[in-house]
Amino acid sequence: MHYAAKTHVGLVRQLNEDGFATVVDQQPYGVAVVADGMGGHLAGEVASSLAVEAVVQHIQEQADVETDPSDLLVGAIQAANRVVYDRASSSDGLSGMGTTLVASLFTSAHVYLCHIGDSRAYLLQDGQLKQLTDDHTLVNELFKSGQITAEEAIHHPQRNIVTRAVGTEALVAADLSHQEWSEGDILLLCSDGLTNMVEREQMQAIVAGEATLEAKIDQLIAEALKAGGHDNITVVAIQNSSERGEAS
Repeated sequence: MHYAAKTHVGLVRQLNEDGFATVVDQQPYGVAVVADGMGGHLAGEVASSLAVEAVVQHIQEQADVETDPSDLLVGAIQAANRVVYDRASSSDGLSGMGTTLVASLFTSAHVYLCHIGDSRAYLLQDGQLKQLTDDHTLVNELFKSGQITAEEAIHHPQRNIVTRAVGTEALVAADLSHQEWSEGDILLLCSDGLTNMVEREQMQAIVAGEATLEAKIDQLIAEALKAGGHDNITVVAIQNSSERGEAS
């Protein structure tokens, strides 16, 4: 597998409350995680960092015990939720903090996803960038119920209100999905600092281009900054490849 990952504070925020991790070459599954924290001063940064660490730790500890990848992801999300919720409950300064989270387990043939909130996963196959996750947001609920149009959803003033997050309640339910992929396909995980600034068609053109994986991520972040950089921007890309290592 080839991989590349980068985060940027953006042009408006003082703190970067996003977190991410990639563990590509471990067996039986590679791991990729992106989280976008929320809360008061420093709380979002704490929430995303705790959640990412808990997910990776759970998977590394339980991968040889839990044979079903979807159950492994659910256990990881539950572990992350407990850690963030317990920390928020034990500190007045962190009360109410939470984080979105999208996590993937992958092999050379399969991608397993689990997500909460509006951080997203996409898959590039045959030149087409397909969104694999469904945002847990108020605006997405309004769109799916027919109360607003797709165009109105893009510019809606409440588009950042999430309806589900890690750590804000004692229990949380995540959405699971499974996708087959092949040599050359690219899995993309990102925070909404990218997707709120860069349209899918533009993302597709960049990810499907001829540049290196790292250059593609740099270009995606550059486009988000050019559009205003209103939020932290985090992008993780995994390319299905028989070779190993970080993208050059």
